[in-house]
Amino acid sequence: MNTQPIDAPSYRHVAAVYDALASAYSLGAIDRAKASHHTLIKQGDRVLYAGAGCGREIVSALQRGAEVTCVEPCPAMAMRLHRRLSAVADDFTIVPRPIQSIPTEPEYDLVVAHFFLNIFNASDMPGVLDHLCGFVRPGGRIVIADFNPAPNQAGLLNRAARWLYYRPLNVAGWLLHICAMHRIYDYAPLLIEHGFTIESREAFRVL
Repeated sequence: MNTQPIDAPSYRHVAAVYDALASAYSLGAIDRAKASHHTLIKQGDRVLYAGAGCGREIVSALQRGAEVTCVEPCPAMAMRLHRRLSAVADDFTIVPRPIQSIPTEPEYDLVVAHFFLNIFNASDMPGVLDHLCGFVRPGGRIVIADFNPAPNQAGLLNRAARWLYYRPLNVAGWLLHICAMHRIYDYAPLLIEHGFTIESREAFRVL
């Protein structure tokens, strides 16, 4: 497995503790959100994971019989991902390149982007999402787990609580040069513009 990336944020400083920190900070909510797509996977489905990270949730996809392709350009993450997946399966693919450098082919039943699009700034994110949509076959699905923006009718306390939870993590990621500073994104309108139908939205609360 070649693990030399073309260009990507460096997660090498946090790769060893990334999953544990995410679990602790969210009190397990991030883990539950990442695992929620498992019910959509059927035997033989082709599944693409963008920004796969260390891939804790990908183990179950392999065990369900999915044909898995993982895109993870960070060498430290990719090596941990390879060790984790090779412990349960022999047949999977890890692509050590940024997703934007991979030509799109609409051949995947399911495209999964968990806490991935939030690393991009507000001007670049829509283009990356557009690129991801190009991998979904006709009739396929795209699943995104990420921070949840406040609904339009949310009160001041609700908005303040979301800001206080999200912003420190966003600032920490920005200081580590692994994400951009931005508001919480709402992907639904962009997906609708690309012809997708929003089948469901589910909230996994920290408290």
